[in-house]
Amino acid sequence: MGGTASDFMDYDDYYPINDTFTHNMVPRDRIIWSVVVSAVMLTAAGGNIIVIWIVATNPRMRTVTNYFLLNLAVADALIATLSMPFLFSFIVTQNWVMGATMCRMARFMGTVSTMASVLSLVAVSVDRYRAIVHPLLPRLSKSCIICMIFFIWGGAASFASPLFLYSHLVTFGYVNGPVTQCYVIWPDGVQREYEFWYNVATFTVVYCVPLSILALCYTVIGVKLWRSGVLGEYIPSRARHIKAKRKVVKMIIVVIAVFATCWLPLHVYQLLSFMNDVAYQRSYSLHVYLGVWTLAMSSSMYNPFIYCWLNDRFRAGFKRVFRCGNTSPDATNSHQQSATPLNPTSHHLMTSTSGYQRAANGKQALVSKNSLLTASVVDSMEDTC
Repeated sequence: MGGTASDFMDYDDYYPINDTFTHNMVPRDRIIWSVVVSAVMLTAAGGNIIVIWIVATNPRMRTVTNYFLLNLAVADALIATLSMPFLFSFIVTQNWVMGATMCRMARFMGTVSTMASVLSLVAVSVDRYRAIVHPLLPRLSKSCIICMIFFIWGGAASFASPLFLYSHLVTFGYVNGPVTQCYVIWPDGVQREYEFWYNVATFTVVYCVPLSILALCYTVIGVKLWRSGVLGEYIPSRARHIKAKRKVVKMIIVVIAVFATCWLPLHVYQLLSFMNDVAYQRSYSLHVYLGVWTLAMSSSMYNPFIYCWLNDRFRAGFKRVFRCGNTSPDATNSHQQSATPLNPTSHHLMTSTSGYQRAANGKQALVSKNSLLTASVVDSMEDTC
């Protein structure tokens, strides 16, 4: 069962690395895993494509937050279409048949899309932080949003560039025939110091730092919302806004929990593989890896639902898709009425003017400012996911 590499013959560590996943998966297990992963890919691709369509075809959806959600949907759709199918086929069959170019592209695009997705989540959290905690700050301009999106993809591509440069095909000879595998061959070999520190950097940059930023931003947002008390004298329905606050806090908890839960097992698995490779040569090792890998990839499936289930416009967009664009006039009118305060400028102007008119004893400016703060907080809850 020994294998000899047809390329890079000077590396003597291909044999133990190749033995890590030499287990032949029985047809029944392949079918089960294929059904599970296919469901994840189709759901992720379909859900994110719908989000892209909703934002792209509805001018009123083109808000600051929704631009970042659009970028997030593009990144998650790329994970489901340009990375998952190829890597899943390789993991299950342990044989790479897509050629050297796709070997580089699949590993490169997988990391680029994942990092772009994570950075988009961070951008959404920063935008929500600015809108809710500092409502008097000016909203981001379109040019600033475009620059941030270019920075997200440029930074992700730069970080993932070593995977494109060092991914190679290696062919092993077995009794049953040759097997070609797609490896990342670092300058010092496979599973050595370079690869270990790159995995540490990936764990830090793609998991620890973004999770810390998300937790910090959403914690401050949650405290701000729950300490806001009565949202304002001129809010027509206090109960509706209390419910909106609870939805925002619920979304905060779900976002952080799902992100942390989906990605932590895979990062831990990759780091532990450098400490005890014997555990990864068991008969169940392939199933364990597929489990943690599928869980991490499934995070791209949840994002459209996590960020959009609280937004009436996204919900209406999904309904239009599944109803083939047929919605009742009552539903449309109800939706338009529920989404009345959608223009931050006009809403702020109306509230501040009302505050000025009702003010007395020289307190016009103070009431106007308080009303502006109130309107900004309400706007930030209703006009975003």
